[in-house]
Amino acid sequence: MTDFNKTRRQKFLDEKTYLDNKYSYSYGIELASESLASDKPKAPGADASNRWAIASKSLQLLLLQYTAGSPVGELKALLPEIIERFDIYIQHEVSPRSKNPPENVADTLEITQLDAYVYVFWLLALCRLLGHSEFIPKIIGWVDKTREYNRGRDGLFENVVQALTGTHVEAPRVVLHAVPYRPLASATVRAPQERPALVNEFVDGWYKGMKPAYWHGAHTDGLYFGYWCLEAALVTVLWDIDDSSYRDNLVYPKDLVDYARQQQAAARAADTPKPHISRRTGEQCPHAGRWGVLESPGAFVQERFFKEGDTFPAGIGRDGKEGPVTWVVMGREDGGPTRED
Repeated sequence: MTDFNKTRRQKFLDEKTYLDNKYSYSYGIELASESLASDKPKAPGADASNRWAIASKSLQLLLLQYTAGSPVGELKALLPEIIERFDIYIQHEVSPRSKNPPENVADTLEITQLDAYVYVFWLLALCRLLGHSEFIPKIIGWVDKTREYNRGRDGLFENVVQALTGTHVEAPRVVLHAVPYRPLASATVRAPQERPALVNEFVDGWYKGMKPAYWHGAHTDGLYFGYWCLEAALVTVLWDIDDSSYRDNLVYPKDLVDYARQQQAAARAADTPKPHISRRTGEQCPHAGRWGVLESPGAFVQERFFKEGDTFPAGIGRDGKEGPVTWVVMGREDGGPTRED
């Protein structure tokens, strides 16, 4: 077995297919970029097609690299450019309904369309899971360009947006794409103990339910970039759901979930103040400076200066009696930190 087969995250991808598809996506982005920059006459809509190709192929390339086993931290570094490329496309997009005469065609990221719904969820999920939440308002802004058709119509989408941003938009308990999303929507409103089974149901039915999507079945006859249920990962993290019953499902991106949870735990730890350097009565002073008694009654801190190596004496405790106490450093003579590393 090759090293690639050990590191890949889905069995459908062999090393040759990965390299071929990676080249195809990269070359497609290069050609679209060159065409966009060219001054030569172009067919109507060519620039829009090129901008979309650059954005969408960049996203697919990132997912392909995740499928191939790339470290999650490396993928995080790629996401800002992908978001920028989608933003360029959206800023230049002309709504078909605004044309003269108007065309009854959905905008590119209109969530009434399954492919657009999936793309919006994938982009939101990647931003949250890879630690780039600063881009989430931008994505919501893209969706709000066609607010009339996108907002307040899908319960799952609005529940997720509220969990991400704290902004509530009233929506009926309706899911625009009930197959396969109904169980996932239920997981966002049901009791915590019911959520794992509902997400498990969604993950199990996700690939089959995605049959109308353009990328379904691509591992047999197309540019396969991976089948990843990023929506389940996003809901799992946002609602802090135990994923033990479905984390080994082939389409569940558990490494992204684990990365997000590790980053979340690290951020919480960083926000928690470290304890003051302290020593008990009878122990030696590690740093010369001003020390006070933690258990001092009221504002009486029994502040004293100790030299390094001094033995801490007894002090007055909370009960007003003298005895063993905890001495905490209030200021070091050398100007060093007063809290533990």
